[in-house]
Amino acid sequence: MKDKIKAVLKLKYTVSFLLALIILLQLLNITNVIINRKKSYHLDEILSYGLSNNFYQAYIERLNAWYEPDVIVNMNQWISGDALREYVTVQKGEQFRYDSVWYNQSVERHPPLFYAVLHTICSFFPDTFSPVFGYIINFACFIATQIFLYKLSHNILKSKYLALTVCTFWGFSTGAIDLTIFIRMYCMLAMWTVIFLYLHSKLIITDTKPLLKQLVPVMAITLCGALTQYLFLFVAFITAVCFCIRYICKKQFKTFFAYGFSMLGAVISAMLIFPAYLPNMLTETGTSSKNFWDQYDLCIRYILDDIFPFTKSTMIFWFPVLSSILITLLIMSLPVLWLLRDKQFVIDFFAYLKNSLISLKNISIKKISKNTFTRIKKINFITLVIFLCIASVIAVTAHSISFFGMTYTNRYLFIIYPAAALLITCIIHFLFFWSRRCKNITAFILILVTIIRLPAASLSYLFDYQKDIDDLGKLTADSECIFVACDFGDTWMVNYLPSQIYDVENIFLTYLGEQSEHKKDIESIKTDHPVYLIFQIPQKSYGENGYQYFIEKYDYQLQDTVIADTVNEEEFNKKYLDFYKELSITKSFEYIGTNTIFARQYAIYRLA
Repeated sequence: MKDKIKAVLKLKYTVSFLLALIILLQLLNITNVIINRKKSYHLDEILSYGLSNNFYQAYIERLNAWYEPDVIVNMNQWISGDALREYVTVQKGEQFRYDSVWYNQSVERHPPLFYAVLHTICSFFPDTFSPVFGYIINFACFIATQIFLYKLSHNILKSKYLALTVCTFWGFSTGAIDLTIFIRMYCMLAMWTVIFLYLHSKLIITDTKPLLKQLVPVMAITLCGALTQYLFLFVAFITAVCFCIRYICKKQFKTFFAYGFSMLGAVISAMLIFPAYLPNMLTETGTSSKNFWDQYDLCIRYILDDIFPFTKSTMIFWFPVLSSILITLLIMSLPVLWLLRDKQFVIDFFAYLKNSLISLKNISIKKISKNTFTRIKKINFITLVIFLCIASVIAVTAHSISFFGMTYTNRYLFIIYPAAALLITCIIHFLFFWSRRCKNITAFILILVTIIRLPAASLSYLFDYQKDIDDLGKLTADSECIFVACDFGDTWMVNYLPSQIYDVENIFLTYLGEQSEHKKDIESIKTDHPVYLIFQIPQKSYGENGYQYFIEKYDYQLQDTVIADTVNEEEFNKKYLDFYKELSITKSFEYIGTNTIFARQYAIYRLA
């Protein structure tokens, strides 16, 4: 008995060590990507800091939400560079002010949990901006996701080492890296989803345990997920429906009511904790103008590209290359095998090959069909739940978000990525159920895919744009800057500036449609510091008269953008760019270079 206990403990510690080693290697890989490959940030990443830390103002350039542009501040006037720094940092005396976080999120329309956690970390480091604060959250969530993904995989696949393989397969995937290097609520959201599904897998296994002890953590995780992102509610709803039907079918009416009220209680609690929850969630709903099934197909491709990447163009070329290598090795080995035909290992190899062919010949289609049907009936209930959750999330996002023509849209699917990795594993495992070594085959395929895809990984959230000026912040330190957006629609780019321009003395924020109306305001600055113009280069559109620039202006009466001017390149330079050459504060007009800020190219000029 003691020997048996020692063996179990030894296996437990071995598995724990292997899981810890896998997670450590994956975190080192992600850290390497952050340090050596990620060059900039998504606008939403900077918004994460602004919404968490800016005191009772969600955005720099407006007081209300981005879809209510009538109350605009800090535009067309000189403001202190402190406004940029304070947007992304916690100021002394404003630490742990969660009322501000709640207010900003009521304006921004996302639940507040992630932002409250980020604000907590930043509160220990006032007046300091660092992406490390966001990565701390993501790394912690990644570790928790891997631990509970292992537990969930073990409950479904009934194999410790296959569960470890799932963690390896997921953690080294493009999707896992993108999810973790993106400083937003999605890594936390994926963590809550995996824990939520794990707890439900336990509900199936531990039917005999006290009900209250099981439902309390389910309710707590549901509450946390609901306060992280609205999309979690779809996962919770589909799961709850499946389990309620299961309890009714099994005539477990007491459990049905206890479970149902606990789930409902968690959602109601989220609405009470964040009063803007329901109004914001209803305004978040929308309908994509694109074909639903085309969108659905594209969502599936996103998932496959980021987890099981055989739809990527870079991966397609691996198969003929590997096939050619294997065929070449086989042909080259035939003469060697002939020369060594009397050796025992060669005789054993051909005997094994012969027996394998005979066993394939004797396979009964009828038997396979019968076994397949039996296997389908034995599919773990939670696997079906995972499949329905993934399908529903894809359906919701395909219906409400236009994936075509938009970039960085895979983030809306991040919530189901770890679960999708597990589902892919279950599908592979099911396909090889006829083999006694199905678990080994599944593990081999997953490890092979992990190895093959590593050099071909194409990450979305690196933002390694080509630019002439490597450090715009260093160039503009202790200077006066004029920041010009091409049109009103890009004024929200102002919220991105703290990650690029963080030590300016003063900054003037404007856009082309209104710059001439504020010439006196621009010239009002009195300074001995350098003056820089950061001028967005507009995109050209080809028309009847060649390439044209369309200049937008905001109509405050219509509360919408209108086309204010249409000019060619020569007219554009003369009418809009030369405007800054004629300013009284301009002593020279020296072209410095270009810089790309969130996929938009800006020309940098020194005026004084």
